[in-house]
Amino acid sequence: MIKEIWNTLSKIDVNKHTEKKGQFTYLSWNFAIGALMEHYPNNNYDFLHYTDGNGMVKDYIVAPDGSVSVESIVTINEVTKKMWLAVTDFNNRAIKNPSCVDIANTKMRCLTKNIAMFGLGWYIYLGENTPKPDFYTEEQVAEYSKLIEHECFKGKKNVVKKELRKDTTKPHYQKVLDMMKQRIEEFEDKEAESMNQDLDNQLSDKIGA
Repeated sequence: MIKEIWNTLSKIDVNKHTEKKGQFTYLSWNFAIGALMEHYPNNNYDFLHYTDGNGMVKDYIVAPDGSVSVESIVTINEVTKKMWLAVTDFNNRAIKNPSCVDIANTKMRCLTKNIAMFGLGWYIYLGENTPKPDFYTEEQVAEYSKLIEHECFKGKKNVVKKELRKDTTKPHYQKVLDMMKQRIEEFEDKEAESMNQDLDNQLSDKIGA
């Protein structure tokens, strides 16, 4: 099934429908969807949605440092593939607190790359610094939001955020989360030790009396 789809879409010449912006070449999303509809009209695509800490449903992920990423999903003849993409400028730098236009444009770029996974214009992405498969996840962002509210991080939130900004990959986020959980564990152990010491002192005072 996927081989037939790839053989069909990968043979389409997309060179007349690309545009150079910054240091990268982009395929027109209008053309990509048009070609998809021409060959596979029963296709289906959507953007993944997430519920944030306030209960709001969004079609993008917001990282603690203000950067944003989106995810799309495309199905052709029961073959489904996902793609993810950070909201960046044309030099591939993450845009902090992007506008709705930035997000909307990135969604269509993400969808176009998603379609390229089936063969359409795949060769124009060779050599481009596309988002890594281990990009941070919504679950990690949610866990961070919960951990950072612990009292041991009072007055230290900016330090943790600065560490997160160094790298937006999943392994780095997990490393920071593990460090945060270790810090919480150490803090609570000291609190428990201090509490036990106070109890011991109180008992000693009563026995001495």
